[in-house]
Amino acid sequence: MRRVSEVSVYVADMELHGVLIFSAEQRPSLAEEGGAVISSSHFIHNYPLIYGFAQRPVESYAVIPSLHYLSYEELKEFKFTPGLARSPLHYGFIEEHIQGFLEGSGGTYVFPAFPLRVEVKKLFMAAKGTGYAEFRGALKTVFPRLVHYVAIVPPSLFRSVVVTRNVVLPETMYIRIGMKRMGVMKVKLRRADVVGRISSVTWSTIPVNLYDTEMYFKYVVEDFLKVLETRSKPQGKPKASLVGYVKARNLFKVCCGSDKYEYRLPLPLKFFS
Repeated sequence: MRRVSEVSVYVADMELHGVLIFSAEQRPSLAEEGGAVISSSHFIHNYPLIYGFAQRPVESYAVIPSLHYLSYEELKEFKFTPGLARSPLHYGFIEEHIQGFLEGSGGTYVFPAFPLRVEVKKLFMAAKGTGYAEFRGALKTVFPRLVHYVAIVPPSLFRSVVVTRNVVLPETMYIRIGMKRMGVMKVKLRRADVVGRISSVTWSTIPVNLYDTEMYFKYVVEDFLKVLETRSKPQGKPKASLVGYVKARNLFKVCCGSDKYEYRLPLPLKFFS
């Protein structure tokens, strides 16, 4: 097996230094205050990680008040909705970034992260007063006035695999992900080696993005075990919201010198021959 010289593989250990909140699950609160309970998944979708490694906080099309109007049926025809916000959500940067990684001058691809150690804390946030009278201007549309967050807090630790092409990453870097980009991560990167390819059908040992695996890496997935489904679904790409373990042929074996564990995962087949 010959490896393309400009492709590098890293094992990334990500230590949480901030408060990490993603809206992975939402349910009504039984507390006296009311509101919703929003919980964060212990698995992290790879698109926020790709933004973080690219040092990009948001999509370039992001506007205020919000582009999530189409997630709320009753607001689709709201007369104060900005024209741009009437368009479906899209992830232009992600698509361009992955295409550049595969076809262009190079880039970075980050797999979803799985937990090694997780600490959680419940937070109550209120944007509504409790006095006899309340005077305030109009809040941002669909702003949560009362909400309970089950957030991930330090010293939580996650791990992922990062593949680069024509890019050299430092041994240590910081990224920001999650709500309001409060999830500051200290990332320690270790070089890994691709030691072989498994021609038989086998399961991956790390979670992957189902859409990326099928569409970009060109794998035929024979089975899928879901661990995360995000609420935001890009138009025409519902599988991009799915993260889990896949069963397929031609998965690659990746080993890190300081880690006895063997990772099995899909990689772009054209990078190796």
